[in-house]
Amino acid sequence: MKITIITICNKNNKLFEEITNRYTNLISKKYNLNFINIGFKATKNKKNLYVEEYKKALSYVDRNSILIALDENGLKLSSLQFAEKMTNWNESSADIFFIIGGPDGLTEYVTDKANVVISLSKMTFPHHLLKVILTEQIYRAMCIISNHPYHRQ
Repeated sequence: MKITIITICNKNNKLFEEITNRYTNLISKKYNLNFINIGFKATKNKKNLYVEEYKKALSYVDRNSILIALDENGLKLSSLQFAEKMTNWNESSADIFFIIGGPDGLTEYVTDKANVVISLSKMTFPHHLLKVILTEQIYRAMCIISNHPYHRQ
């Protein structure tokens, strides 16, 4: 199974990248994990919905894959429930694409196309911190599925 995390972002942060890379290396023992970062136009209008950026992001999503949108209004899952979803997605043999929105979040254009919308928190996080949280949860799900003790250390 291939997992791709798509973000709409302009900035990189080396500290967060180091942590994300740590989990990426652990995950790569079982899954092929990739990142696609799509920059957005710096000019901010009254309600920038990043339409072009989201169209570009969705163009990377394969037709028979699973698209998971991360949005504060999505499903609230425990780590065990997330692991169960990962098991189901893995059994479907489909590739998984997660999409993390830009500064104003995702639009209905994206969430309507998603197979599932998940919330990692009701709080808002910068995209690089959310990548750390998401990669950690993917690794945690992997450990739960394989009965590795990481989940309860």
